[in-house]
Order: sequence, then structure tokens, then C-alpha cells
Amino acid sequence: MSFCQVVKEILSIDGLVVLEAHSVTQALAALAHQTPDLVLTDVMMPDIDGLDLIRSLRSEPSWSRIPAVVVSARVLEEDRAAALLAGANAFLPKPFSARELRETIRPLLSSV
Repeated sequence: MSFCQVVKEILSIDGLVVLEAHSVTQALAALAHQTPDLVLTDVMMPDIDGLDLIRSLRSEPSWSRIPAVVVSARVLEEDRAAALLAGANAFLPKPFSARELRETIRPLLSSV
């Protein structure tokens, strides 16, 4: 089972609707049709890195308030700082538990 599938299954159990995009290009195309309540992105993506996705969200007025969480195996303090500087609301280091995922996104979803 892929990382995306595991996250989707965890969040679906909580009653959340999850849309998957496997690249920043796919995510931006999906955003053109639907505005999500939250974006989860990895830093390391196949085409453009996830921090550029966050920067795109923050630069577009209709997306600028979407909470964004960076999940990454890059866990040095400078990686966390770069994510927050790009505009992420939270940083979740991989690997993480279902509980950690829920605790990270729950406050962000309650503010939507």
C-alpha cells in the first residue's frame, strides 16, 4: 500500500473526503476545480517540490487561506524552517502515526 493510500485510509476512517494528487502539477489542476479544506504535501515530489506548491497556494488569493501541512522524511530543523517559511501551517516528520496525523490536522480543520 502506498503512502498516499495509507493516509487516505486513515483520514477516510475519520469521515474526511480525500482527493489524491501524485504531483504538484496534478494538485494544481485539481485546485482549479475544487478548493479543499486542507492540503497535505511532501517536500519531495516527482515534478516540482511541495514547498513550491505551498508558495503557489499562498500567492493565489482564492487558495491563500487553505491550511497546508508538509509531511517529509527530511527532518532537520532547517527543513522544518523552510516549510514554515514557504507558508506551511504545520510540519509533520515521517514516519508518523495515525494519532500524530490526526493531532496535526484536527486544529487546522476546525479553523476552516
